[in-house]
Amino acid sequence: MKDNYRQENLNKFWLSLYLMPIVGIFFALISVLSKSENQFKTKKISRVSLRLGLGWLTIYSSLWLGSVLTNDLFSIRLMYLNGMFTTGYFLVCLFFLIKLWGSKTE
Repeated sequence: MKDNYRQENLNKFWLSLYLMPIVGIFFALISVLSKSENQFKTKKISRVSLRLGLGWLTIYSSLWLGSVLTNDLFSIRLMYLNGMFTTGYFLVCLFFLIKLWGSKTE
């Protein structure tokens, strides 16, 4: 019983590494590109993390570039929107982390 609980917590720890904002993209990419027979849940969470991370990175880069290339007033608006998207990305990652750690034993 205790070993099963310990193994479950270790699995949740590794899955939570994939869901960490910004840094988790690298762990998820390694997990998706590995040829090993990972669990279905690991691959699924890795793909969700990659979609979230790469989507955020695309939006962040586009808004940052737009704020650099435009005039002052529009630049401030784009930087504000950039901050809102970044906050949303962090909150979604936090939501998934809480959902992961709140789930029952499989």
